[in-house]
Amino acid sequence: MSASAQIFRPAELARFDGASSEEIYISFRGKVYDVSSRKDLYGKAPPGPYQILAGQECARALSTMSLDAADVGRADTEDIQSLVTKLHKVMTPAEVRGAVDKAMRDWQQKLDANYPVIGTLQRQAGDECPPPILVSTAGGQHPVRHHHGYREGAEEESVSLPPGPLQLVSRKPRAYLQHNFLSPAECRSLISMILQRQEGSRFEKKVRAPLEVDDPRWTAEQRDLILRVETRLAELTGGPIHSDETALVGTLTPPDREAKGSLAEHLGLHVDTNAAHWRFCTAIIYLTSLAPGVRGGETVFPAALPLGSEGLPSEEEEVAVEAAGRLLDLGLDHTDKALMLERGDLPASKAAQGVEAAKQLLVAAAPGGTGLRVKPTQGSVCIFWTRQDDGEIDRFSWHGGAPVEHVDGSKSDSDVMGWKWTLQKFKEVPMETRSDAAVLSDFVRKTRQSISKHCQASG
Repeated sequence: MSASAQIFRPAELARFDGASSEEIYISFRGKVYDVSSRKDLYGKAPPGPYQILAGQECARALSTMSLDAADVGRADTEDIQSLVTKLHKVMTPAEVRGAVDKAMRDWQQKLDANYPVIGTLQRQAGDECPPPILVSTAGGQHPVRHHHGYREGAEEESVSLPPGPLQLVSRKPRAYLQHNFLSPAECRSLISMILQRQEGSRFEKKVRAPLEVDDPRWTAEQRDLILRVETRLAELTGGPIHSDETALVGTLTPPDREAKGSLAEHLGLHVDTNAAHWRFCTAIIYLTSLAPGVRGGETVFPAALPLGSEGLPSEEEEVAVEAAGRLLDLGLDHTDKALMLERGDLPASKAAQGVEAAKQLLVAAAPGGTGLRVKPTQGSVCIFWTRQDDGEIDRFSWHGGAPVEHVDGSKSDSDVMGWKWTLQKFKEVPMETRSDAAVLSDFVRKTRQSISKHCQASG
């Protein structure tokens, strides 16, 4: 039988998922395509955003723009009532039907134009090819497929736990940590939304995707999830939701096999007023834990004085704190900006000070250095203040994300959950507090008092 005439049963197609074989096949309305040329989209090494579709019928998933496990492995698009219900606020039933039909035609044309057809998918009575499920393990979440009557990978399902106690982990800067802030299901949904925002993109470097509540692509449930997260953060931080602050930002950081643990070569260090002056507080929500064989990804605060270090600082800690303060005194809020001063943007004496301070802070941020390091743990949130009670920028709040690296010899980039996925919220002071320094400092002080009360209550 020629390659173009192959007939696949669902269980046979599922073998070609990029993990059980080098080839990656997908089916669209029963037509089987070889998509091995786009491992960046469908593959597991490195993991692609559509890896859940590998080895599966995907007409329903692609036509309805859904990566939910319940829609993978299906070709039917006749019953779209659930989608109509989700979109009832932004689209009529006729518009939803038209959008699904158009998406189906567009995907069929795209696949026909870009990938060879190698056969057809045929189902028979008794055939069952359940879609992949997502399970949680110690290293994160992984797609698990059914093959020949057994299930590969871990058997344990995601378990939702109540939020843990709010823990104060540093007074300088004021920083808190809470585990299980989000459930595994909420984390999965948010990752799916980040993928929707980045549809068609390659995922080779760090990507940021704003999750705005009024984005027309969201379903009613997705909008509710965004609002729930915004509301929870507003309650914890004491900073109300208002139109003058930026939306939640979904971030993904792929593993870098060339990384050497250097923040200088990654994204540097900064204070969060570098992009928006009125930021006073930041929440970083970790949507995954790193997979086995992957390390790094910590949020690093090299000038922080974590709990337990309130005594006399070490010489290294003093150097880091002084460097952090010197950068702010020079009007610098990012180490990259400081290192660029070697090009002559400031008088030579100030430029030299800025370059030296940036290098000292980056040395402190290296593995084994000073300060606080927050490890990515699925569902946890780290909340820290960029401003002090007096409203001034806190020199202890310099931070950056350590690169995600593979352990030597590891091949653990086999699934997308090996990446670092986060959701960030940059809380900003409301417009009415910005014109008066006393009002601004009073607002910031009250927010710090607010979370302190939450911390005491949960403790």
